[in-house]
Amino acid sequence: MTESPLPLAGIRVVDLTHDWAGPHATRILADFGAEVIKVENSRRMDSMRGAFTENQAYNHHPRWFEINRNKLSVTLDLHNPKDVQAFKDLVRISDLVVESSRAGVMEGFGLGYDVLREIRPEIIMVSMSGFGHTGPESSYGGYGGALEPISGIQSLTGYNRSEKPVRIREVDVTNGLMGACAILTALLFRGRTGRGQFVDLSQVEAVSFAIAGEHLLEYAMNGRQTLPLGNRHRKFAPQGCYRCCGDDKWLTIVVRSEQEWECLCEAIGRPDLAADPRYATPLGRAQNHDELDELIEQWTLTHGHIEALNKLQQARVCAGAVLNVEELVADPHLKARNYFQSLQSDPAQRFPGSAFKLSEMSPKIKSRGPCLGEHNEYVLCNLLGRSKDDAKPPAADAIGTAYEIE
Repeated sequence: MTESPLPLAGIRVVDLTHDWAGPHATRILADFGAEVIKVENSRRMDSMRGAFTENQAYNHHPRWFEINRNKLSVTLDLHNPKDVQAFKDLVRISDLVVESSRAGVMEGFGLGYDVLREIRPEIIMVSMSGFGHTGPESSYGGYGGALEPISGIQSLTGYNRSEKPVRIREVDVTNGLMGACAILTALLFRGRTGRGQFVDLSQVEAVSFAIAGEHLLEYAMNGRQTLPLGNRHRKFAPQGCYRCCGDDKWLTIVVRSEQEWECLCEAIGRPDLAADPRYATPLGRAQNHDELDELIEQWTLTHGHIEALNKLQQARVCAGAVLNVEELVADPHLKARNYFQSLQSDPAQRFPGSAFKLSEMSPKIKSRGPCLGEHNEYVLCNLLGRSKDDAKPPAADAIGTAYEIE
């Protein structure tokens, strides 16, 4: 039986994104069949390649392999008129341009949306800047570490209401997902109308919408400021992350109903707690949460986190073990779903798979993140019809396959 083609097969993406959020968005496109061509500058490399240049270590960083898998790499210097023309020629045969620089950078190169749509009217340009292209903060640059506090997310994260906020370090991935959603929406619109468009995605607004939306509405409608709850829940009790036997082993537990409360009491060998009037209602359990945490942890500390997980789940209590990387790789659930995938060209190399599975096809990891300029000849010669000399790294130009110190 022949597999159906991946849904984005035939879509070509010019990828100018860098670091984590933008490359995560374009990686999703590449996983689902798009031809994603990452435009790099050999004098100013993507930080995900790492900081070491000895033995071309920038071509071998595991995080680069993962976040830029299934992509191609071409090296162009957009300060060089010859390379700018090559970029424009590439846009002419592409469907999408995705970039994640601050507002105005592409215009500074003479490659803003107004210019690109003159080259290809149907082009979709998605700008994933930190703060959008309008407003008083539009000229600011920023990564996840700056976006978290400005978006308001850090006002919600902390172990309790009195401690300092704690970084969650996930907004880049969230913004990658939001970017992919915006791109797919624009592709659907073009499929129906034949028209391209410019998508102005503000990462600070995207993460605020995705993670803090309900809390913004809470304040707008009820005038209440949400405060950090740590691992607890506003409605369910008890809920927490409890220490287990072993070094840095933890288990999360949440009780959502009276039946689950009774099951938890039986499972930890304390059926008497279910009859205690102090814990007879969710409100009562919430008011006595500290005491319950101590009682629950007395039990979890005598069990390994996986052992405790199995005991509680068998007792129909919601629980989840906190896993490290080694445990994730061996996790039977992820194995059963074929989450980890081997590289087609080298089965010894395994990658995290896709969180999205489709009924008629599954994404394939064809290649790891590309070496710097690995596909110069394919892009410049095969796609753009230039001579092979144009794909070689001349001494005076930045088209190359090795890092060049300015």
